[in-house]
Amino acid sequence: MKKGALFAVACASFWVMAGGAAPLSAGPSHSSAALTAFKNAWTAVTAYNATITVFEQDGIKVQNVVFKYTFRKPSTVTVDVVGGPNNGVSLLWTGGTTVSAHRGSGAVGLFKKTLSLHDRQVTTIRGSSIDELSLGNVLAHAQRTPGKISQARGPTINDVATDAVTLIPARPASDYGYTREVIEISRVSHFPLRVLGYLGSTLVRKIDFVDLKLTH
Repeated sequence: MKKGALFAVACASFWVMAGGAAPLSAGPSHSSAALTAFKNAWTAVTAYNATITVFEQDGIKVQNVVFKYTFRKPSTVTVDVVGGPNNGVSLLWTGGTTVSAHRGSGAVGLFKKTLSLHDRQVTTIRGSSIDELSLGNVLAHAQRTPGKISQARGPTINDVATDAVTLIPARPASDYGYTREVIEISRVSHFPLRVLGYLGSTLVRKIDFVDLKLTH
């Protein structure tokens, strides 16, 4: 594996509404009933882990990745790549501007590098960094990105009913070009099961949160 392609597909790199969000604008917070329930549920959580599957498309480039994702408040993230490009790479972020990346451990570890959090080597092909895939950032992005929020009944995902919260960004150019973003929130746990991003009618991002385990 090339050292300059820790997280990339060929020469490319790897939310959301969760990730892929541009830096949050100073717009007023907006919400819906499902987002309010999500906010209340998130407040009670101190840590969680989940399997995250990510599909992203950027032009003709397509990427599919599977992570084991662990988050502890206020801002510690561990990501283990378990499927797709760079299977076996682990990333650690502790709230600063850098991320630690390595493959293997101990004497068998092949490399260890410290990179900028937003280095293209450790982001998705649409620019998502590992902090942007956190549930807290999914919520903050939905609440604070300028645009129109609406809510409707969502699909049933793995036998769980959802509410679909849709954001139409006011300025897509400031939101990585997304013209529509959807969070499908469980009516049982009140946490997201899926996040979708569209360019026009084309789905270019799909993030699934599976086997979510919460610590209160």
